[in-house]
Amino acid sequence: MVIKMNVILAQNLGFCYGVKRAIKLARDSASPSVRTCTLGPIIHNPQMVAKLAAEGVSMVDDLSEMQEGTVIIRSHGVGPQVYEAAAAAGLEVVDATCPHVKKAQMAAHDLAAEGYDVVIVGEKCHPEVKSILEWSGSTAIVLESVEETSQVKACGKLGIVAQTTFSGEKFRLIVAALLDRANDIKIARTICTATDQRQEAALAAARQVDKMLVIGGKNSANTTRLAQLCTEVCPTEHIETAAELQPAWFFGIKTVGITAGASTPDWIIEEVYKKVQDMESLLQEEARTEIREHEIITGVVVLVTREEAFVDIGYKAEVAIPRAELAYPLPESAKDVVKTGDEIKVFVVSRGGENGIVLSKVKAERMAAWDEISAIFERHQPVSARITEAVKGGLVAEVCGVRGFIPASQLELHFVKDLSVYVGQTIEVMPIELDVRKQRFVLSRRTLLETARAKQQEEIFASLAVDQIRRGTVKRLVDYGAFIDIGGMDGLAHISDLSWQRVKHPSDVLQVGDEVDVVVKSFDPEAKRISLSVKGAVRDPWLDKAEHYREGSCVTGKITKLTDFGAFMELEPQFEGLIHLGELADKRIAKAEEVVHVGDQVKVKILQLDRKAKRIALSLTKAQEDAETAEYKEYMAGQEVKPATLGDELGDILQKLQ
Repeated sequence: MVIKMNVILAQNLGFCYGVKRAIKLARDSASPSVRTCTLGPIIHNPQMVAKLAAEGVSMVDDLSEMQEGTVIIRSHGVGPQVYEAAAAAGLEVVDATCPHVKKAQMAAHDLAAEGYDVVIVGEKCHPEVKSILEWSGSTAIVLESVEETSQVKACGKLGIVAQTTFSGEKFRLIVAALLDRANDIKIARTICTATDQRQEAALAAARQVDKMLVIGGKNSANTTRLAQLCTEVCPTEHIETAAELQPAWFFGIKTVGITAGASTPDWIIEEVYKKVQDMESLLQEEARTEIREHEIITGVVVLVTREEAFVDIGYKAEVAIPRAELAYPLPESAKDVVKTGDEIKVFVVSRGGENGIVLSKVKAERMAAWDEISAIFERHQPVSARITEAVKGGLVAEVCGVRGFIPASQLELHFVKDLSVYVGQTIEVMPIELDVRKQRFVLSRRTLLETARAKQQEEIFASLAVDQIRRGTVKRLVDYGAFIDIGGMDGLAHISDLSWQRVKHPSDVLQVGDEVDVVVKSFDPEAKRISLSVKGAVRDPWLDKAEHYREGSCVTGKITKLTDFGAFMELEPQFEGLIHLGELADKRIAKAEEVVHVGDQVKVKILQLDRKAKRIALSLTKAQEDAETAEYKEYMAGQEVKPATLGDELGDILQKLQ
C-alpha cells in the first residue's frame, strides 16, 4: 500500500532575489569562446555549482588561476582588493554580489571612513562577512554572540553592521549589549528581509506538521539556521537532495513540512516534494491490527519476574515489559511495581520490527502527566519547576514529571550569561506554549517577573509625590547621571542633580551599591520614568557657609577669576563673591586687572548676601573707605588737647610783663 503524505510547503522558500540575480548573471556571461569562471562557488549549493559548470561557467579559487577571460564575483561578495587585482590582470568582471550584501559592504566602508569603530555582527568564517570586513579596511571586529561583546571597548563612535542572513533576534541582543560602549552609535540593520520572511514561513509550517524537511547546502548559513529554528518546534531533517530521504523518518508521520534555503534550486525542491508524496508506507501492519503506535492501551499482567512483566494486550502473544519501562527511577525488581492480575495502562512505543511490540508503563504515566500539564496550561496557572540541565539556548526543567524547556530569553528580565547556576534550583514558572502531540512544553519565568514588576511599579507610582524623599540604591552609572533603585524601580538622577558642587563624572561622588536619600523631582507613570535628585535631599552647603557672614562686615579673600564685569573672590573653598567693576576703584576703570590680579589677597566689604540667588556682592572701595575712616578716627583720638582756663592765660601774660 502506498500512502500519499500530506505535504505542506513553506510560503517562502528557495532562491531569493540575490541568488536568482547571481545565477542569471552567470548564465548570461557563459561564452563558448571566452573562459568564464566564478571566483569561489557562486552560491552555497554544490548541485547548482555543478550545473553551471556543465553550462560553461566553471569555478576557480584564486584569480591567479585565470590568465584571461571573465571572472564572476559570487553573491557573497569580495573585498575591494579583488576588483583591483582583476583589473590589473586584464580580466572582465561581472559583479554578481547580492544587492543586500553590497549595501552591508558600503555601510561598513562609510562608517569606517566617518571615523566610527566598526562592529560586524555575523559568522566569522562566512565569505560574506569576510568581504564586509575587507570593505571596512579590515579594522572591524566580528561578533557572533552576546558573550563576545566584551571584546568591544568603550569608544567615542561605534558603527554596527550585520551579515544579511544573520538571526534578527541574536542581532538585537548583541546590539543591546553594545549600547553603553559609545555615546555616538550608528546601526545599519542590513539583515535581508527575505531571510526573516523565510524563517517566519518555515516556523509557521513547522507548527502544523509532524516532521520538517529543510533542503539546502550543508555549508549554507541561512539553510543551517532554518534547520535550527525548525528543530526547536518539531523533528527536523536537513538534506541537500531527495537521495538522502530515509523511509524510517516517516514512521507515524502524517504531515510533512518542506522549506528550503536561499541557495536551493527549484528542481531539487520539486524532487523532494514528489518523493515524499510517493513514500511507501511502513505502516501496513496498522491495517491488520488495532494496536497503533504512540497510543495508550490497557493490558493485564499475566506473569512477573524480577526483570520484566508479561502483559496481555489482546495481541497474538503476551508482551514483555522490562523493569526499566515499568517505573522510574529503576526498581530493584519488576515485582516491586506490579503483580499478576493487575490492569495497567501502557504506551505503545513501537510496533513491528525485529523487537516486536515495545510497551512502556513509564511513558503511559508520563502521558497522564501531560494531561495534568494540559489542565495547568488551560488554567493559565504558575507551577514549580525543578531545573535539571543547562543546554544551548536555555534550561531543561521538570514539571509534574514532564520535561519542559525554559528559553534563556524567558528566564530573567535581563540577559543571563551563565545558565548553569540555575541547575538544581526550583523556581516558579508560567507555561506559555504546549503541544502534547509533539511533547513540546515551553515555560517562562520572565512572564511572572514582568507581572510582578508591573504590579510593583504601579504601587511605586501610586505612592510617589513630587518633593518626596526616598531611600535608594545606586544601580548603574552612566556619563549623564546615575540610575537609582527606589524600591523596585529605577529613577534617573541627572549629573547636575548629584551634588551641590560641579561633578565631572557620576563616579566622582557615587559608586554602584551606595545607599542614598533622594528627592522625587518628577515622574511619568505612562512613560515609566522617574526623575530624582540626590543633592535635593541635603541642605545646600553654600547656605551653611553663608551663616558665618554678615552684610556690612569686612573680610579677606583671594582673587580667583577676572571678567569683563569685575573680579570673583574666594572667601573660603567653594564660596565666592563678586567685586563689581565699579567697586574695585574710586575712579573709572576699563578692566579689573588694572586694580587686582588672580591670586591677590584683598580685603573687601560685604555689600549684599542674597541667599535665594546664592550671590554675594563685595566692594574693595568700601572696604578701603572703612579702613581710612577707622585710621582717621584713630589719629584724631591720639591728638586730643585739654581746654585752657582763664588763670592759665593771665598767668602767662603776667609772667611776660615782669
